[in-house]
Amino acid sequence: MNLARRSLAFGLVAAFVSACSGGGGSPHVTPTASASPTVAPTSTATGSGNEAAYQCPTSDAAPSGIARAGATHPGEATRFAARGGRRNAAPIAGRLAVTYDLTALGASRAAFAARESASGATFVKEFDFPHTSLATRVLTVPVAQEATVMAKLRAQPGVHSVGLTGGARYAQAVTTPYFPNDPYFDGFSTTVPTGSGTAPPATFEVGPYEESAVVPGQWNEHAIGLQNAFAYSQANNGSGKVNANALGLASVKIAVIDTGEDTTHPELQSKVAYQKCFITDPSGNQSTSSFTTDEDGHGTDVSGLAAADTNNALGFSSSGGNSSLYAYRVEPTPDDNCTSDTTTDPQCLSNTDDIASAILDAVAQKVNVISLSLGGGSCTAGVDPDQVEGAAVNEALAANIVIVASAGNDGTQGLEAPACDTGVIAAGATSLADGQLNGTQTSGGNPASPTEYVASYSDYGTPGAAPKSASAWGIVAPGGDPSNDNDPDDLHWIEDIWTSTPFDGNFSGNCQVDYPGTGSVIDCRTLIAGTSMSAPTVSGAVALILAANASYQSPSKMKTLLCTTADDIGDTKEGCGRLNVYRAMAIAVGDPTPP
Repeated sequence: MNLARRSLAFGLVAAFVSACSGGGGSPHVTPTASASPTVAPTSTATGSGNEAAYQCPTSDAAPSGIARAGATHPGEATRFAARGGRRNAAPIAGRLAVTYDLTALGASRAAFAARESASGATFVKEFDFPHTSLATRVLTVPVAQEATVMAKLRAQPGVHSVGLTGGARYAQAVTTPYFPNDPYFDGFSTTVPTGSGTAPPATFEVGPYEESAVVPGQWNEHAIGLQNAFAYSQANNGSGKVNANALGLASVKIAVIDTGEDTTHPELQSKVAYQKCFITDPSGNQSTSSFTTDEDGHGTDVSGLAAADTNNALGFSSSGGNSSLYAYRVEPTPDDNCTSDTTTDPQCLSNTDDIASAILDAVAQKVNVISLSLGGGSCTAGVDPDQVEGAAVNEALAANIVIVASAGNDGTQGLEAPACDTGVIAAGATSLADGQLNGTQTSGGNPASPTEYVASYSDYGTPGAAPKSASAWGIVAPGGDPSNDNDPDDLHWIEDIWTSTPFDGNFSGNCQVDYPGTGSVIDCRTLIAGTSMSAPTVSGAVALILAANASYQSPSKMKTLLCTTADDIGDTKEGCGRLNVYRAMAIAVGDPTPP
């Protein structure tokens, strides 16, 4: 299937791929004749072929009568491999974004509106960005008059910029580690490693990854040292430093903006503290609701990597530990075209207006971290190609919210937006070479000692900054790199949760009890790969660090911490290095002898 299926999703799924708190008031997104913060649908969607697909869900119920339980695929899990990143989708024709000084606009809104109308434009909605003192008004104009109207508006006093909008985005020194009781984190062998510092869980496999090519697990979490970061929460961990919050805090909020979240999944049902949906149809009408039913699966997987329920004796741990999840859906109900990398079907894309709405809502909710496993288009000198999305990103950064975004899955130099926006932490992907054919089409490494490298599909920024330098384009984190959809090597994939509310069988994961058939709770999951997996891993790590030390609630300060503590894996495409949450946590908690 596709790795970055939507500008919103950058993950190779062994299944599919298609996202101190900030201040600020509620987002201002007003339709023509209302001060309401939402835009209700006012006309029938055109060109969609399915108007209902652009309506936000009205409950958490599974759509289409798809079964929630029972194995839907044979084997350990379905596979969704990463493909090339999505092509840049064009903005909605005739849709302009005009940015004004917020103070000037507030005092003369009627005059500005009259000038817009006189230029031939029709007002749609407004986004206010109080942290940056700007406001962007979205207008429609006849396509043939776009250039003329843009020129007229640019010449008006008080106008900062004019550009197109409505684009699309396609869906990365403890001596006694702490292993929560989540079986995929602990591993599935009864073999206890010789010389282990403490008696490991009965299911412990073998370090350093607690996983092998044929036994599933969470190599991705062990590669970043999560068990040692967690250990700072425990007494007698060997470091002499204890911080109970190193397992995460519910008061730290991670906003995941994606295809939605399966809030009924046992790994998420206790973690979702808030839900909001924004979906704009091809005519530009926005539907909203307070439900995020995930009919795709990508958003659920991303949410699990960032914030799955940890220490609940089921499934998976997450890099965010006990952090809370603020769930956002910004993508229509998919159709089966969405399984193709080359589709231009609007049901497979998220609108940048919706992404901006979600970001502004997350600012109003005072989240700590925003995770974006989506993207499309390229920046110029760090400026987002979509004016509305870029302004929303800047608003969140000005509110001191840390934003992490997937680098993209084209396998080329050049980050996609919003990962390329100045101030955003871009996340590329790494994988393991263990002697078996992988996505690089080379064997590399060996089973006893795998080597980590930047995945073949991972986009990257300009090489040059030395490893561990915060001036680098971004950071990398585990994302997997299978040779194809049928790659049997578990170490080439990232395994985590999947939705139990798929649109149809093409979006179904594997819904069974945990491998190897123990327990009784259904745990839907999948194998997947992509920079979509790297971004939530980094986002969760950010939340974990903030739980232990809130002074890092700063986009620049957090990037400096993550980069200066990263591991140099010797790859020219690694940015500042591969995330090492153990070393970052050691600095954050004041370990006098960090690793």
